[in-house]
Amino acid sequence: MNDKFRKLTITFSILFLGSFTVWSLSHFGAVSADDAGARHAMVEPIKEIAGYRNWTKVNVEPQLMQARTAQLCAALTVASADLNSNANPHRDKYISVYVNAIGREAMIEKLKPIFPEGSVIVKEKLPDKMSETPELLTVMIKRSKGFNTITGDWEYMVVDGSGTKVEARGKLENCQGCHLATPQTDFIFRSYLTDDVRNRLK
Repeated sequence: MNDKFRKLTITFSILFLGSFTVWSLSHFGAVSADDAGARHAMVEPIKEIAGYRNWTKVNVEPQLMQARTAQLCAALTVASADLNSNANPHRDKYISVYVNAIGREAMIEKLKPIFPEGSVIVKEKLPDKMSETPELLTVMIKRSKGFNTITGDWEYMVVDGSGTKVEARGKLENCQGCHLATPQTDFIFRSYLTDDVRNRLK
């Protein structure tokens, strides 16, 4: 009887201590598995652009953002700024452009490209030419035929500089309004191509 009682006491003690430890960790700063998963999800890159800096970088050096592009981008994220004044946070910014493997050939080899489905282009908005940390990302994703016939089935996306938070996405009117001007290159501007690359387009 004493042995059975002793075993029961030990078992109860282990269970109690285990439960108390879990309670203590959850109430005094430790992170539960669910919490850890939630926090990881909060900082997980948007899947379509994850690892984009390992893709082909289209322009060797950051280029100054064109004034029209700056105005259109500002209208997506700024409600009341005067787009023609220094209040426009997109003025005097620089861009670096990346393309994934699917869209690489169309981007840097074709004179009149047709980007295949799955092509992704990421444009970083940088505060200055020497910066390595983007303030904002604008993204174009080539979807299946019929997704967006107005501008060649591209989906547009605006993402924060960390690449983890979508600010806007879909058939964004401001983006489309700009890219409608370039149907001959599948609605891609490519003003950022180097002269060397441009001269080799076929």
